[in-house]
Amino acid sequence: MTTQTGQKMLEQKYYSSKEVCDNLQVSKSTLFKWEREGSITRPRRDWRGWRLYDQQNIEEIKRNIEKQKLQDVGNRSNMILVVDDDPSILSVMSQLLETAGYEVITAATGPEAVKLHTEKLPGLTFLDVKLKGASGIDVFREIRAADPQSTVVILTGYPKIEDTVQVIKEGAYNYLTKPIKGEELLDMVREVLGESEE
Repeated sequence: MTTQTGQKMLEQKYYSSKEVCDNLQVSKSTLFKWEREGSITRPRRDWRGWRLYDQQNIEEIKRNIEKQKLQDVGNRSNMILVVDDDPSILSVMSQLLETAGYEVITAATGPEAVKLHTEKLPGLTFLDVKLKGASGIDVFREIRAADPQSTVVILTGYPKIEDTVQVIKEGAYNYLTKPIKGEELLDMVREVLGESEE
């Protein structure tokens, strides 16, 4: 954040989620996740129902960003693992991520996902919650057991809030709802891995 921008944020009383995301380099989905988890105080709403963050919220968000940075340390690759039993989803996500300059590996089954994850230690894993012959949540638990520092984003076509809250409590980084929106996917990748080398 530039000094001028930082000064502006100090002078203002409330900030929109867009201002917070732009100035503090955090995605809206992560902001809303922290709100659901209770690690930031629920923001006020304006007359349109849009979130308004005050100075206390800003300080809480900054603390969460610092905590996240500490958790993310380690010699991890910038490789992305995509796990889904639908070949068309694997193809579309791989193409989108590779076009953006990231290295991508894919898996269509739970055992293959766990094996690849353990061998390659990807910087980020996208894991479908429903895999043929296996629950994505069970696969997530196996990955976390083998690699507690893993960053896993759950993909779900049927968002059940209880399941989502459960996997986030167990250490999932976040979740994305299918059909996956390209910009939302890339925002999350940039948030975890930074910009690609290309």
